[in-house]
Amino acid sequence: MWGRVLKLICEEGKDKGLMILEADKELKWFGAPLGELCERIPESATNSEALRTVKSLLKETEGEGWIAYVDPFNNFADIYESDKPRYRNRWNAERPYDVNEMAFRVGFFSSRDEAYDFFLKIAQKIRELYNLKFDVIYT
Repeated sequence: MWGRVLKLICEEGKDKGLMILEADKELKWFGAPLGELCERIPESATNSEALRTVKSLLKETEGEGWIAYVDPFNNFADIYESDKPRYRNRWNAERPYDVNEMAFRVGFFSSRDEAYDFFLKIAQKIRELYNLKFDVIYT
């Protein structure tokens, strides 16, 4: 489901200046621009191939606003402010807020409402295409 959700995010957001993000323990952000990423991932890519492509494009970046933590296996996106440390991967000491096999982050949105509307569209597409519920939450 990782690759399928990423594909839907690409379709909806490649022209919006969004990035797939990860951060180190000080919340220094690294991003892979969605537009460039979407061009490099073929439709037939496996989840691990898509993950490797994301990791290869990550570069130090500046940004602020809102982020969505996307967990395609548990079918939810949680929207939160980028300066709040959330969903730490305790197995990665260098970059505990990483892109990994279980989840990834999308940002930077200018407002919570913008992020919510974006992921509401993704949730509707997931329901239409795969008959699965995808929750969008925010705090």
